[in-house]
Amino acid sequence: MLDGVNLDIADGRTTAIVGPSGTGKSVLLKIITGLLPADSGEVLVDHESMTGAENDRERRRICRKMGVLFQSAALFDSMNLLDNTAFPLRHSAERRLDEAEIIEKSVAMLHEVGLAGYELALPGEVSIGMRKRVGIARALVTEPEVILFDEPNTGLDPEMGQDIYDLIKETQEKIGFTGIVVSHELPEVFQVCDRVAMLWRGRVQIDGTVEEFLACDKPVVRQFIAGDVEGPIALQ
Repeated sequence: MLDGVNLDIADGRTTAIVGPSGTGKSVLLKIITGLLPADSGEVLVDHESMTGAENDRERRRICRKMGVLFQSAALFDSMNLLDNTAFPLRHSAERRLDEAEIIEKSVAMLHEVGLAGYELALPGEVSIGMRKRVGIARALVTEPEVILFDEPNTGLDPEMGQDIYDLIKETQEKIGFTGIVVSHELPEVFQVCDRVAMLWRGRVQIDGTVEEFLACDKPVVRQFIAGDVEGPIALQ
């Protein structure tokens, strides 16, 4: 449960939302994307209210400003990598591209994330790291203003996890999207973020630069940074 969370995500920057498991990070992400309703408060996306949308059509229109890389990549197992990438373009309520343009754009995006030559492979035929790359391609292909990354390196070995963070950083610098990265892994996430907000018990404990986060003297923040067993954060 979240309690009075107040965050301002800077345009064109990347903010990491960190904290121990079960503290509300994924719930916050779902509220931002409209997957969960907020009991109170307001979510503004580019000055438009997600929580105040009058109907589902208006909510979906605001949602189109966002792309999401889900924790498991959430690919369709029966679709090849090209069709997975093209899915949001084909099924948009306001489809603006013909099929040839969709294919061209989706192939280009797969090349952008390092998957040239794998367009016709099925998700079960490639590694989990490659599936994450497809998830990033699918999130980027609609050219959203905001991209949310839910635990982007979960299930990856350190080398592959580093590749994904490198890809996030490279694409953000090239495209300039606003990024929100939900993670519990330090210090890896510092590579891709400009600011860090830590949640604990549904509240923001600190919201500042990486340097401010690392210098914070709150016991709960110090314990989380150090990974200590002793402290206010109880083991789950």
